[in-house]
Amino acid sequence: MMSRFVAFDHNRLLIDGRPRVLMCASLFPFRVPREQWKQRLQAVKSIGYHAIDVYIPWNFHETEPDIWNFEGQHDIEEFLRLTHEVGLYALVRPGPYICSEWDGGAIPAWVSTNGKTHVRQYDDAFLGEVRKWYGKIMPIIARQQYRGADADDGGVVILVQADNELDFYACHEPGKYIGALASMMRSYGVDVPIIACAGQGDMLRAGGTAEDVSPAVNLYPGDNDVDVDAQVRYYRRAADTYDVPLVVTETNRWHRTLRRLVGNGARFVGPFLQVSGWDFDYGTSVNNWGRVEAYMTHDYDFGGVIDPTGQERPDADDARRLCSIIDALGERLASATISDDRLTGIHLDSAEGDRFDETRVGVAVGSLDLHGGGRLLTFTNVSDDAADIRIGDAPDDALSDGGYPALTLPAGAGAMVVAGLPLGDGMMLRATSGELIELDESGHTLTLSAPTMAPGRFGAIIRPAHGIKADDIHIHTDALTAHMVNGDIVVQGDHGTATIGQGQSSWRITFTQPEHHVVLGCAPHSSVRSVAISLDWPSWTLCDGDVLHDALPLEDMGVYSGAGRYRAATNMRGALGVVLHNAADTVNVRCGNSGTDWQACGGVDAWIPFNEPVADDTKDIVVTTRIWGHSNFDDTGLNALRLNGKRGMCGAMSIERVLDIGSGWRVGYNRTDPDNAERLRENGLVLGDAPVPRCGFGSRSTTAWPHALVYTRTLSLGGASACLHIEHGQTRCEVRVGGRTIGIITPLAPTLWLGEVPDGSELSIVVNRMWGEDAGRIALLVGDELTGWTCESQGLKELRASCARATYVRASLPVLVPGGEGRWIRVPGASIRGSEYSNNTIVRFDGEGLQLTAFTDEYCLGRVVLGPLPGTVFAGGRGDLFVVPHGEGDLMLYAESTRERGGTLRGIMLGGSVDR
Repeated sequence: MMSRFVAFDHNRLLIDGRPRVLMCASLFPFRVPREQWKQRLQAVKSIGYHAIDVYIPWNFHETEPDIWNFEGQHDIEEFLRLTHEVGLYALVRPGPYICSEWDGGAIPAWVSTNGKTHVRQYDDAFLGEVRKWYGKIMPIIARQQYRGADADDGGVVILVQADNELDFYACHEPGKYIGALASMMRSYGVDVPIIACAGQGDMLRAGGTAEDVSPAVNLYPGDNDVDVDAQVRYYRRAADTYDVPLVVTETNRWHRTLRRLVGNGARFVGPFLQVSGWDFDYGTSVNNWGRVEAYMTHDYDFGGVIDPTGQERPDADDARRLCSIIDALGERLASATISDDRLTGIHLDSAEGDRFDETRVGVAVGSLDLHGGGRLLTFTNVSDDAADIRIGDAPDDALSDGGYPALTLPAGAGAMVVAGLPLGDGMMLRATSGELIELDESGHTLTLSAPTMAPGRFGAIIRPAHGIKADDIHIHTDALTAHMVNGDIVVQGDHGTATIGQGQSSWRITFTQPEHHVVLGCAPHSSVRSVAISLDWPSWTLCDGDVLHDALPLEDMGVYSGAGRYRAATNMRGALGVVLHNAADTVNVRCGNSGTDWQACGGVDAWIPFNEPVADDTKDIVVTTRIWGHSNFDDTGLNALRLNGKRGMCGAMSIERVLDIGSGWRVGYNRTDPDNAERLRENGLVLGDAPVPRCGFGSRSTTAWPHALVYTRTLSLGGASACLHIEHGQTRCEVRVGGRTIGIITPLAPTLWLGEVPDGSELSIVVNRMWGEDAGRIALLVGDELTGWTCESQGLKELRASCARATYVRASLPVLVPGGEGRWIRVPGASIRGSEYSNNTIVRFDGEGLQLTAFTDEYCLGRVVLGPLPGTVFAGGRGDLFVVPHGEGDLMLYAESTRERGGTLRGIMLGGSVDR
C-alpha cells in the first residue's frame, strides 16, 4: 500500500495532496554531538528550509559483526523524533552504500573485504548481508514515515533513497539491484516514494528504471557557468519522460545557484552538506581526490551555510530570501511549467532587441510559467559587468527617473522576480525589480524586497483593476512615489507601503530592504602555555595466530580500524631498503634503532629506501601500517581506493641490490593483441626482425600514436626475488614474467612485486603510450622475501585504556616527540571552556611532524596531521583543527612522531571561529 500523504503526481511532489517545492539541507547526526542535534535542526528551520536529508551509515550502527548500536550518539530514531518536533521533513538514505566521505561508504569492512560478497551487485551473498541491516533500520524508518500534518504519531520521512550514485559504479544489473533493495524496503513497511539518485546524471545506470523506484539526480555545476539553467531544464525534461518530478538530491550550496535550480523547475533541491560537521572516532576515509590518495579530514566542511560549530555563515540571508519566495508562491510554483519562450520581453542594456545570447552577455535566465498565470524569472549575472534588466513592453526611457523600474544586477549577483502575476480582483503585478517574499491572497497583502546584492531603488508595475484611479493609491511613507503610466501604476522607492484600491478589494503592497540576521561571533582567543605530558605507551594486542609465514592484510585478521604492527626476526645487514607488498594506508619501517618517516601508500607495492644501508646485524624489522579509513568511492587506480580494498600489507622484501636495466631491451609488437601489429602497420609503425631491434626501455621513436609495444629481456638473478620499479614513468606498463601476467605499473603504482625469479626468465613489458609520454627509468630491486611474521593491532580500545592509566607531569611548550615514539598530552578543561563559543571550542595547533589523535570524556574526536605526509593530501575540510563540544572535560592528545628525526608541538591555540 502506498502512502496517502506523500506522492509523486507526474511532475509534482504532493504532500497531504498539495504540490510543494522543498529546500532540503544535509544534516548527518553521526557527525554532530547528540547534545547539539536539536540546535542544528533549529538552525536549518531558522533559515527557512523545509527538510533535511539524512544518511544512515550501516557500519556506524553495526560496530562489529552482528553487534548493533542504536543508543546515545547512534539513536537515529530519536534524531528523527527531534526532526518532527522542530517541524522539518526528512529524506533518509540508508544505503547500503552512502559514499558521504565516510569509512567504506558505510559498508562494513568485514562485508566488503571478505572475498565472498560482491558489493553493490545483484548478488545473493551481498543482499543477504543487506537484509540484516535493513531488518534493523527499516522498521525504524517505517515508524517515522510522514502520516499527515494532524497525525498524533506523525513522522518526518517523506522519501527514502536506495543505495547512492550507482552510476559511478560498475553494477552489472542496476535495475535488478535497486529493485531488490526497494522490494526489501517495502517488505518492512516503507510506503513513501523510493528514489535512486544519479551521481553523474545517468538515471538509467543509477537504477532509476527499477520497478517502484523513481529516478533522481545530483547536479554539481560550476557556480559561475552560464549553462546552469539549461542543465537544470535538461534534467527537468528528463524527469518528465520518467513521469516524475525533478528531485535534485545533491547540488551546490551557494543560494545564488540554488535559485537557478528552483527557477528552472526542480521540485526538491538538496544542497549537499549545507550543515557541516566532523568525523568522530575513525569515521574518516580515503578517496581519489589527491595525487595518490586523499585522506578525509576530521572536520567535514564544504562551506555550507551552517558551519561545523552550528553557526550561520553570511549566505544564510540569501537562504531565507529564497525560501520566502518559494513559500510565497506556494502551489503556483509547485505546479509551474518551463516557459516555452523564456526570453521574450526581457531587455538588457548590453543586448540588442528583446532576445540575447546568454553566453555573450553573461546573464543567465530561467523562466517558469506559474500555475494560474504569471512567470517566475531568475536572473544570474556571471559576467564581470553590472547589468540593467527591464521586463515587459517598456518605453525607451524605462531606465530614466519616472519610467518603469529596472532591476540592476551587479557583477556576480542574482535575483528572482515575478512578471504578469494575477493578484485577484482584477489586479496584476506586471513586473518588479524586487523579490516577492510574502503573498497573502486572502488578506490582499504582498511584500517585495530588494535583492540582497542589488543596492538602490526598486519598485513595481501594477495593472490595476477596472475603475481604480490615481486617487485610489495611498502611500504610507515619504520613501515611495506612485504615478500612472499608460494605465499602469508605477511604484518606486527604497522602502515603505502602498495601498491600491478601496475597501475589501484593496491590496496592501510593502517594499522592504532585506534584513540581515547573521551574527558572526567567536570565542576569545587564547594560547595554551603549559600542558601535562606522559610517556606511557599504548598497548598492542596480538592478532589471531602466533607466527605467520607470510604477512596478511589486517582485515584477514579481524582488524578493521586503528593500526597494525608487523614484526619479523631477520638479519637486515646491508639492506638498502624494503618493498612492502600491497601496503596501506600509512606505513613506516624500523630496523633496530633506525627507521623511516611515515608515508602514504595506496594499497600497492611501496619501495622504501633507507637513508643508508643497514650497518649492523639487526635481528628484526618492524612495519607499522595505519588505517586512515576504507575508501568511500570505488576507483581501480589504486588498490586502496577500491571498495573491497584491504589494509595492512601482504609481505615485505629486503632489498640488497638495485640494478639499472634501462638498456638491452628487444622491441616488438604486442603479441597478446592479435590485431595490434596490423593496426600499427596501417598507421605507419613497421618493425623489422632481421635483427629484432635492440634499444633502451621505452625509447622506440615513432610517429604512430597511440601505440603499444612490448619490450623484452632475459633475467639472470640466481633465483633471487625481485621487484620492478619505474621512476618518473608516465605510461601504463603491463608486466609478464615467463609468460605469466604479474601486474601493471602506472604513475600511481611505480613498483611491482615479482617474487622469486628463476634464472633465464623472460621479462616482457607492454608499454602503452598515447602521445609520446616518458616511459621512465627502470630498475630491478633484488633481495629476499621476509617470512615469519607476527602482527599486533592497536585501536581505539587500546588508546583509551592507555589514556585512562597515563600519569602526567607538568611541561611547557614546545613538546618534542622523538622519532618512532609518542606522548600523551593533556590540555586542561578549564582552558577549553574559557574559549568556548556556542557550545564548542575550536582548537588549532602549531607544529610539524606529528599525528594527533584527540579524546574527550565521551568522544574520540578524530585525527589531525601536522606537516605534510608524503604520498597524500588532506581533503574534505581544513584538517588543522578539532571541534571540542561543551562539557567534555580535559582534551587528551596522543601525539605520534611521523618523522624519524622527531616532531614538535610548538603551540595550542584555543577559540576563534572556524572561518578564521
